[in-house]
Amino acid sequence: MRSIVHDRFGEPSEVLRVTEVPDPAAPGPGEVLIRVTTRPVHPGDLAGIRGRYTTDHHLPAPFTPGMEGVGMVEALGDGIGVDSGLTVGGRVAFFPVAGGWGERVVAPRQFVTPVPDTVTDVAASQLMVKPITAAMLLRAAEEAGLSADDGLLVQTAAGSGVGRLVTAMALARGYVTVSVVRSAAGAAALRETFDMPVLSTDDDNWVARLREAAGGRPVQVAVDPIGGAISAELTGLLADGGTLLTYGGLAEGEPMGLDAMALTSRGLTVRGVTIGRWLISASEALRAQDIDGSLHLAQERPDLFDAAAEYDLAHVTDAVQHMERPGKTGTVLLTSPAV
Repeated sequence: MRSIVHDRFGEPSEVLRVTEVPDPAAPGPGEVLIRVTTRPVHPGDLAGIRGRYTTDHHLPAPFTPGMEGVGMVEALGDGIGVDSGLTVGGRVAFFPVAGGWGERVVAPRQFVTPVPDTVTDVAASQLMVKPITAAMLLRAAEEAGLSADDGLLVQTAAGSGVGRLVTAMALARGYVTVSVVRSAAGAAALRETFDMPVLSTDDDNWVARLREAAGGRPVQVAVDPIGGAISAELTGLLADGGTLLTYGGLAEGEPMGLDAMALTSRGLTVRGVTIGRWLISASEALRAQDIDGSLHLAQERPDLFDAAAEYDLAHVTDAVQHMERPGKTGTVLLTSPAV
């Protein structure tokens, strides 16, 4: 089968290649063999390829990235009954399953979700990481005291996949939000999707304009996947006792410019949110609730799961370059035939 692999850490466009590798072994008890048809390119995938998650720079070669995708069940291991909802030939989403950028994976049953016909492949391939991260961020915001009565949620990178999902969930619960993006064009596009103030950091006065848009409401929570210099601007906007939720490091190599005295004297909190914590600590009931919520969103709001472009595995270099293109909207997908 074909698989995207890399033998060393580095820039994805330089180290990734497509090669033939042996098919996985038959699934064991409680396992599912999936022929993968569509998988997303996440920022976290590219960070992993660059080696940002490890201090051990030795790779078992060849290594196949990717943890999420959608495909067809080719075989079921022993112990998986009809009550699982899984059938040979049925469509399923998976996460977290190593090797998703290959044509086949073997996945533990608990990481596989049947996909109804009402959910497209584009949405199903993104069913887990983005909407569950968004759900975690909104829960964390509520735990930080976000109030629909008089509070305000500010979000950067609001045109991203996670950003738009957070906005949709927040507005559905009655929270007042102000969004921040990088360009005036991105701000205009986001206003077409959501009825809310959207500001661009292209405008040197965006912080002052955000205060105006707040209309006197205290900024209780700021949500940010960027880090770097914008962290200081966001903590400056927070009300006393407010919380900065960070869920990424798009400003790679740039430290968060936070003032320790401001954090302590004003009682500010900085909290990290990652789906990795969900995998470790979420109860079975909470996992089921979040997956049901993702399926509901995928059916009711497929526009929040749009694709920027689809590339065959053979064109992975083009895909990762598109992924990091300024002004990109939607998710870049890697595809392979279903048969």
